[in-house]
Amino acid sequence: MEPNGKLIVLACSGASNTGAYSDKVARKLMKDGNAKMLCLARFAVDKSFAEDSKAKLSNGARIVVLDGCPINCAENILKENGIEQFEHVNITDFGIVKGVTPVTEEKLIEINEFLKNNKMEST
Repeated sequence: MEPNGKLIVLACSGASNTGAYSDKVARKLMKDGNAKMLCLARFAVDKSFAEDSKAKLSNGARIVVLDGCPINCAENILKENGIEQFEHVNITDFGIVKGVTPVTEEKLIEINEFLKNNKMEST
């Protein structure tokens, strides 16, 4: 977590239902005051931002990367920028089927609560 106790979250925002889940979970964590959300796309296009962020993210903060599906775009973007220490969560691990499972408030709350209450093993 950040020194103030918040998670730092980077989330997939892909076009499928699983991308919607990742994005909505991250935004809910942020809205509820439990996380600071960083822009994943900026890491992909702004190498200066990625390099500056790498130093800031290495302070022991709890970083959670949310991917929508097993393609793992979010994880790969961070690794391509030399950021290796983070918890990786795939939305499909919660029984959500890409292109099939509708986005529901109940499932968003379930994933949100899981992330707040469980520390995953870092990659």
